[in-house]
Amino acid sequence: MTAHYVTAEDAIGMPGLRIAFSQGLPAPWGEAVRAIFTLKKIPFVAVAQQPGGDNEALLRWTGQSSAPVAMFGTERVRSRWDEMLLLAERLAPEPRLIPLDEEDRVTLFGLCHALCGEDGLGWNLRILLLDDLERSGAFPVASMKARYTDGAPLAAARRRVNAIIALLARRLSAQGGEGSGYFVGNAVSAADIYWTTFSNLLSAMSADVCPMPDFYRDCAKFGAAQLEAPLPAILLDHRERILRRYFCLPMSF
Repeated sequence: MTAHYVTAEDAIGMPGLRIAFSQGLPAPWGEAVRAIFTLKKIPFVAVAQQPGGDNEALLRWTGQSSAPVAMFGTERVRSRWDEMLLLAERLAPEPRLIPLDEEDRVTLFGLCHALCGEDGLGWNLRILLLDDLERSGAFPVASMKARYTDGAPLAAARRRVNAIIALLARRLSAQGGEGSGYFVGNAVSAADIYWTTFSNLLSAMSADVCPMPDFYRDCAKFGAAQLEAPLPAILLDHRERILRRYFCLPMSF
């Protein structure tokens, strides 16, 4: 299934919420944002961002050329994962994806940062993948590598990936011991949504739920090869349950 997109040029004059996504790819940051706004039943216009392209119109409009990025009315541009999550929570408080309890809230943002933030799971997997693509000559990545890696040591990136996976597995195990099937509290939160989309970088989702291009499916094989041990079953089982219960399937991007 293919999502309907408008161009950045057309989206500029539209009212309401417009979100730029990487067209044609289940990019984890973007697909989590799409799932969050969809789960909350917040209407939005999908704006096309071309992965690896210049995206000049998007750059002129938002000040950056990557995705996701959200524009709501005449408010400021939001390009960070936490900004977009907070916007979604403001526009539709239910179903709540940020816990009301302050300790749970801190836990939620810590887990999400480990998944989505700078030096997090996705960030470090990207460092490793860009290096591999550059060395293989499979894809011109010089501009992206300069933007994201800045000479980051690969061994440190690999350590971070493994440490975060271990953290997530411990967290779910502890939660299960308390009778919960979620990362935080006893209800779905943004952490569950983000893990679900980022897990695609380590274990490709089945074609019936995510019909991704073959080269993107190969990225998951590369990601899995960075792990010191197989991806814990508790994390994969959690991914499948969240996918089937809280995502619109098949995923459309």
